[in-house]
Amino acid sequence: MNDQEMKDQYMALSNAQKQIYLARLSHYLTIHGRGFALDLSIDEQVRAFTGLNELHHQISGHIAALGIDRERYPEEVLWQILAETAGTYGLSGCLRSSIRKVSKYTNSGRTSGRN
Repeated sequence: MNDQEMKDQYMALSNAQKQIYLARLSHYLTIHGRGFALDLSIDEQVRAFTGLNELHHQISGHIAALGIDRERYPEEVLWQILAETAGTYGLSGCLRSSIRKVSKYTNSGRTSGRN
């Protein structure tokens, strides 16, 4: 599945399914964060954790907005913000890997929260 197919998959989800998708994305990003302390210098850690915090800020705010049906960034804009934020902080690989994992999970039909 390429990047556009993963994005299209997300766009086709209901709001409730998008909440689950984004929560799982956040979960997988935290796993990358665990490696930062082991693999990076102090300066690199600060940059990576700052970027991870920014990604979580955008993701968690969007999850909440979906849940209360509040105004939010359009989905296309959210994806652009996530990509740009990840790029700024050198986390594009982490974001792409996390999206790929969530997309595999979603593609298996497990987006209802029952599994």
